[in-house]
Order: sequence, then C-alpha cells, then structure tokens
Amino acid sequence: MFENEILDQAVETAKKVAGLEIEVLQRGYIGRGKQKIDALIGIPGRNIQLVVEVKTWAKNANIGAITQQIRQLKITQKEEAILVADYINPNMGEKLRDAKVQYVDVAGNAYINQNPLYIYIKGQKELLNKIAKTTAKTGIAFKLTGLKVVYEFLRDGELINAPYREIAEKAQVALGNIGLVFNDLINQGYIREGMHKNDKRELVNREELVSKWVEEYPYKLKKKMRIGTFTTENPNWWKGIDPTLTGALWGGEIAAAKYTKYLTPEVAEVYIDKYKLVEFLNTARLRKRDPNIKAGTRIEIIEKFWKEDDRELELGLVNPMIAYADLIETGDPRNLEVADRLREEFID
Repeated sequence: MFENEILDQAVETAKKVAGLEIEVLQRGYIGRGKQKIDALIGIPGRNIQLVVEVKTWAKNANIGAITQQIRQLKITQKEEAILVADYINPNMGEKLRDAKVQYVDVAGNAYINQNPLYIYIKGQKELLNKIAKTTAKTGIAFKLTGLKVVYEFLRDGELINAPYREIAEKAQVALGNIGLVFNDLINQGYIREGMHKNDKRELVNREELVSKWVEEYPYKLKKKMRIGTFTTENPNWWKGIDPTLTGALWGGEIAAAKYTKYLTPEVAEVYIDKYKLVEFLNTARLRKRDPNIKAGTRIEIIEKFWKEDDRELELGLVNPMIAYADLIETGDPRNLEVADRLREEFID
C-alpha cells in the first residue's frame, strides 16, 4: 500500500511540475523470468510504456543495487524501466542519470529519456509533509545479525533444515536470534514450511533474496566490519601477494577478476581476521590512507564475518556472492557488467 501511495503521488506531481501525463496501467505482477514488477506505466499519446521499480527511503538506498535492479528489469522486459521513489536528491539524481537510469519522485524531480520525449528536472525539495513516514519493511533478517544468517542460507540451502545450534555456530551469532530470523524470512515469503511436522523447510524466491541481501549488506553489515582504508606506492602491489599465507581473502574487483577474467582491478578489497591484520599490512607494505588525498591506490580492509570454507582458503577469494555485493555497491557501470557475469555463472 505504501508503494502504491508513492507511485500515485509521483504521478500526480509529475503532472503538476512538468505537465507530464502518466497512466498507471498495471500494479504488482510477475514479469518474464518470474521477476516481480511493482507496476507498469504509460504516457498517453506517445506510445511509451515503462516497467516500474518503486523505492521507499530511496535517499538511504544502495545506488549500485538500484541501478542493477533497473538494469535487470530492462533485460527481462520489452519495455524500458523507470525508478519511482519518495525522494531523489540532486547528487543521487546525477548518478542515476549517468547510469542511464530513468526516474521520477514524489517531489517532482525526474529524468525520462524516451526519444523524442526528454525530461530532466532537479532541485525539487523533499516534501516531508506529503510523504508518509514508515519504518523500512525489513525485520531482523536484514539487519546485522540476520544478514549473517541469510548469507549462510544462501551459501548452503540445506542449512535451513539444520538444528538451530548448528546454524548459530555456522553464522557466528547468538542462538536466540535464529528463531527470530526464521520467523521474519517466513513472513516475508523467503522460507516455506512444510504442512506436516517432519516436512523440510524450503528456501523460496532465492533470486529475490540474493538481491535483497546484496542491497542491505554494504550498510547493515559490511560497514560495521570495516577496518580501514590503506594505500601503497605500488599500484600492482596485490599481484605479488599470496593472501592465503596470512589467511586473507581477496574481495571486490580482484575476486571478480579472478572468477570471471573480465575485469582489470582498480580498487582492492581484502577480507581478513582482525588478529592477522598487522602481519598482512607488513607483508603487503601497506600504510593508512590519508582521507584528504583522493589520488593513489585505495585498499579497503574488512574483517571477516563468516567461517571460510576450504575452497575459499585454497583460492584466497571470498565467496562469489560477497564479491558480487562489493561490485554492486560501487555502482560503476563496468563493475555492474562484470557483476552480471558473476551472478549468472556462480550465484543463480
């Protein structure tokens, strides 16, 4: 209902601010590839139809994840796609336009590029009094603790049928949280319970769950585990480093490059146990990066939040899903293309 309210208000404001007539043709349906579509809109008299992704609290959202979601809608639909949001601030609007993501918001900001129709409106202020305030529709499953558990379920779908104590140990969270995460995932439609006592649980809507995890991961979990940003004079420093000697794992662009062979890494992300940090810094000859200096090599170091498996330790690479989330977070078009390859080959 809240998404419908945002859509209706954005349509109304577009008419007032830009004189743009928008018709809501359909709400809430399943598109090609079993993808959930929030709505289908049309612009009368111009033979234009756009599939809609509605976002609440857009200004706090993961730009890379939004861009990827819109890209995926365009891939699976004949029509172009558009983001409809509560508010798109000027900085976010610039990034979306650069990524060729069309949008309209409740305040009247808009970017629509459908030849010969072109609309670009920015600088409209957030209408605090008109936008209903509500908490984000995410329970414990998409907060710090829940994201650790969900990650383990996505790594191993059979884990949802393991005893709670085993799940808690695997995800390295308190036992009392497991039941809460299960209830939340069941309520949100990601886990289906059997009709009878001995029936197994089933993970459903997995692709949507992956996208949701990737969207929330950078801000709810990764940010909490971030150790710091480092640098070096040698831009190719990582090529001479064997991360497995210090228990480190390559993430982000380096991991994606090694998995797909389709990327030249520019920014490094390293996942490591905190007690091994000094050893790694000394081995790699890294130093703390001055935040006031924009140029130079950037290395982000993040503390591991999971128990790595034998394959990760052998390769020195994070699980493809973490590498995928790292790429999506950047919002960089070249990274998003590689992210598509990574997801198709290793995740879905």
